Amino acid sequence: MIDVLCMGRSSIDLYAHEIGVPITGVKSFDAYVGGCPANVSVGTRRLGLRSALLTAVGTDQVGDFVLDFLAREGVAVDFVPRLPERRTSAALLTIQPPDTFPLTFYRDNCADLGLTIAHVNAAPLADSKVVFLSGTGLSAEPSRTATLYACESARALGATVVVDIDYRAGLWPSAGAFGVNVRALLAGADLAVGTEEEVVAASGAADAMTGVRSLLDAGLPVLILKRGVHGAVVCRRGEAPVPVAPFTVDVLNVLGAGDAFASGFLYGHVHGWTHEEAARFGNATGAIVVTRHGCANFMPTLPEVHDFFTAQGATLPR
Repeated sequence: MIDVLCMGRSSIDLYAHEIGVPITGVKSFDAYVGGCPANVSVGTRRLGLRSALLTAVGTDQVGDFVLDFLAREGVAVDFVPRLPERRTSAALLTIQPPDTFPLTFYRDNCADLGLTIAHVNAAPLADSKVVFLSGTGLSAEPSRTATLYACESARALGATVVVDIDYRAGLWPSAGAFGVNVRALLAGADLAVGTEEEVVAASGAADAMTGVRSLLDAGLPVLILKRGVHGAVVCRRGEAPVPVAPFTVDVLNVLGAGDAFASGFLYGHVHGWTHEEAARFGNATGAIVVTRHGCANFMPTLPEVHDFFTAQGATLPR
């Protein structure tokens, strides 16, 4: 049995080695693995869950890099297709704390957007407790249809469908185009996670809380609103929102924090915790990663999270 099957983008992430300088001052980059579903597959695995990733990579050396790292992490990748007609995705980031993190995606003809219904059928949905999908998978065909199909199939098989809204403005012609597509996905989900900006884009609302109510009223049962330094908010249909306290840390790089949050939240969810308990744990895993240089390569282990709670003088949710 697989605890969490993640589906969607994977990439090589090139992060500026020099901190606090613009791209014109960067002399070298560190190479990591990235992409929301890939990050979450590693994050949940490091916490001790059994995780798998359905992505696609090219037959290029970047694909070798991604698959080798995931395999060494213990993420199941047996069913990941290699598509010779496509290239493995890439992203480039400069780090200028505390609030400037320019990110450039290279996703023209990228492999993970080549996922098809056939690839979904070859993946172990029937053996997965949670199927984790992302909004970016909707940005082009055939991945759009494959993602919606995975959502529908997972629900029919009894898995919990969790959607990371995952709005990347540069990958869409407009926020409206994103919203139309992601609302179709959210309609079949059991739970979603997203930032305030993502909720606004997904709903088309003027502000995040109005957007939350709109998405819940449309049929989404639960939405976990990620608010960065302000923690998280558990939003259930027909109930008052419940804020979940954050942790205070010194920020190095915010990229990957949301995926670390999702990993921690899913750890709690799989273990039967309440949404509030799972979100508190997710706040901790997210806080740890913002103090580190990259995403997947820096996801915390379970002992590291326990030590973090102790250092913060906080009590573990369970």
